[in-house]
Amino acid sequence: MSSAKVSTTSTKSEYFVSKPRSAAHQRLYARAVAPAVIDDDVDTLISYPETPEARRLYISKKTSRPVTEFQYRVYDACRQVPKGSYTTYKAMADFLGSGPRAVGNALSKNPFCPLPIPCHRVTTSDCYIGGFSGDTKSKIFFKKAKLEKEGLKFDDKGFIVASLQQARFFKDFV
Repeated sequence: MSSAKVSTTSTKSEYFVSKPRSAAHQRLYARAVAPAVIDDDVDTLISYPETPEARRLYISKKTSRPVTEFQYRVYDACRQVPKGSYTTYKAMADFLGSGPRAVGNALSKNPFCPLPIPCHRVTTSDCYIGGFSGDTKSKIFFKKAKLEKEGLKFDDKGFIVASLQQARFFKDFV
């Protein structure tokens, strides 16, 4: 029996497996209700604690709790995604050595949105818009508007158009 190791080096193609679009995502988008007013702000900059001491003392205005070390790791990775690009929960999770749901949970509590932590730039692995601010029913339209303002385009089911999926995908975390 051979004990040769199989390479697990990440390649761009592993993030774009040819799987069908999630029927659940299509149903979510079909049931979503657009609010009367859409928040497409992508420019407001919120003060972000940079030092260990400032991070330890920071209390989130969104949760009234301290931000955890893991949440800061997620936010630090997310802030690397450039304007006009997107990444996936899976790509961030692979970089962090975590799971996509843990990344999504941390981003749902992001008190530094839209900048410096642009959590709106994170989608599901099948390029579906995904949730926003812990909501999948109406705030996804905020996320979609923010991404469209930054140059991404979506089809009528909430997925990034195929022509931009690989061209705008970011995975070069450091």
